[in-house]
Parts: sequence; C-alpha cells; structure tokens
Amino acid sequence: MRERNGKLLRPFLTIGRDEIISYAGQHNLEWVEDESNADTRHSRNFLRQKIFPKLTQRFPAAAKSLAGAAARFAEAHDLLDDLARHDLGADADDFPLSLARLRTLDERRARNVLRFLLSRRGVRIPSESRLREGLRQMLEATADRHPSMEFDRHRLLRRRNWIYLESIEELPDSR
Repeated sequence: MRERNGKLLRPFLTIGRDEIISYAGQHNLEWVEDESNADTRHSRNFLRQKIFPKLTQRFPAAAKSLAGAAARFAEAHDLLDDLARHDLGADADDFPLSLARLRTLDERRARNVLRFLLSRRGVRIPSESRLREGLRQMLEATADRHPSMEFDRHRLLRRRNWIYLESIEELPDSR
C-alpha cells in the first residue's frame, strides 16, 4: 500500500495502530471503526489479527523489518516502471504496442513492459507463467497468425505488427 496513490492519501502508514489509539485516547478523539476490519475472511485482517501478533511476539522487530522491505519493494516497483517507460520510448505509453519495439528487448524487459501497460489500464496482471507464454506466442507466431490470450475480462492479441488489449465485455462475439 502506498502512502500516496493518485488522490488517495494515507499519511499514517508509518505509525502503528497502538500509537494512533493512544494519541486519540489522550486527546479524547472519537473515530469510526470499519466493521470489515474484524472480518478475518479478508487476508489482510487474517494476517493483522492472527499472524502478525505471533510473528512479532517471536521476532519483535518483524513489523519494522517488513515495513522496510515493503518500502524497498515499492521503490523497486517505481524503478521497474521507469525502465518500462524508457523501453517504450517517448511516443509509446499505451496499447497498441509495437511488436518491433518489443522484439528489441530481452524477455525480462518485454514482460516488464507488458506488466506496466496492463497495470496502467487497471488490468490484473496474469500469472508469470501465463505472461511468459503470452509473450512467447506474440513474438514467435508467424506473420499469418493472430495469437491471443484471455485473462481478467481482457484479451491480449496480435494483429499484423501490433499487440492490442481489448475488453472482452465490449466484444460482441464473447458471449
């Protein structure tokens, strides 16, 4: 979770819950607790309520270490996005994606470009194995073929020398 994501701000991410509750109590502040926070069917709540207390009991610095690792992952993600922008060049920051440009990249960087573009469109990224296979099909198919891959209500497909992303919901023949 990022501290800033577009218009959404989360200024208290680096402050622990206990510290916030203590401050609120000292200053007689009232707050509304989201009842979904108690539902351990949600993975984040299960981790927060069942796993992290045991983890920090055994490893007191675990929360601080995990927060530091998360910050480094976020930084690495930003660097990968910068690399994708560089690899795409100034004129290409969305689909359709030039097959010729993709072919200039090694496989890791080509997958990074696909992940970047899918993320920009709000598309859930497919598993790494599906992404590898989709990229392989796009790059290796002969010119008379039009490979496609469906995932998350979207279709990645190649027509001539371009890779397109289409919403399956918008396609008349998808029902």
